Amino acid sequence: MNRRILIVSSLAVGVWALLNLLVGLWVLPPMLLAAGLPSRTETQRAHIREVLQPPGAAWTATTVPGGESRPLQVWRLRRPGSRGVAVLLHGFGDDAWGTAPRLRDLPDWDAVVFTFRGRDLDPSVPSTLGGWETADVVAVVRALEAEGTPRKDILLVGASQGAGVALLALARLEAEGGPLAGALLESPFRNLKDAGRNHLRGTLGNGEWLLRPAERIAFLRAGRIARFHPGDVSPEDASRNLRTPVALLTGDADGITPLAGVRAIARNLPDLTVVPGAGHLEAGERVPGGWAAWAADRLKRFGRR
Repeated sequence: MNRRILIVSSLAVGVWALLNLLVGLWVLPPMLLAAGLPSRTETQRAHIREVLQPPGAAWTATTVPGGESRPLQVWRLRRPGSRGVAVLLHGFGDDAWGTAPRLRDLPDWDAVVFTFRGRDLDPSVPSTLGGWETADVVAVVRALEAEGTPRKDILLVGASQGAGVALLALARLEAEGGPLAGALLESPFRNLKDAGRNHLRGTLGNGEWLLRPAERIAFLRAGRIARFHPGDVSPEDASRNLRTPVALLTGDADGITPLAGVRAIARNLPDLTVVPGAGHLEAGERVPGGWAAWAADRLKRFGRR
């Protein structure tokens, strides 16, 4: 009887180990790297720009080489008498035009939008949740500086993936120069390991812990495939000692970027607003007065309004 139990247990462990190996090598890496994109035609993109363009404003486009020198199509809405430039950074599985409507809540600022890694031009490019996207943001900020916009007039506005990438970019930018005007960030992820685990938990539920070895294998494989270091993708680490004023917004019912991870970042950046009952990216719509009022109050604190 004991021998039978030992054999069955050994087989179970072997199956579990094989399952983790296969899932880690073949199933999880595409989940991390192949983020879906909204299906939009150029006509649909042009319509979005037309709808979002207020009287007296105009869109201009330029190409900026981002991470790995991949081309980014960068669109800027130029407004007369603007206070500066707000760079809008989208979430995982989204593109520039999913985030662009936020510019309505910043009527006194020019707005810049682009899709991370130029994946709107080439969807086959791997998504790395900050591994290369950080370089995209740094490149866009440098391009704005080269056009004559000082850092003190550049604002980062990010959601989910975009919020985490904003923190990573700020750390890199401040290592070479001064702070930016500020950052308004909703639901940033804590680090790549945490983001991947939460994503998998959303698929498997409480059984996620059984695939922890697969997660570790997947991070290593994803890093090799996309040529980046997953351990370096940590907005929590990046948030330490930032000089740029940063405001955080999240909901306490967020299962994608849980409150615990945002609070970990807020230990370094204490301007945190938590909206009770709000899920992932719902806080902006449910915060008292709406996102625009929350942002206006923070910009006033930043000395920008």
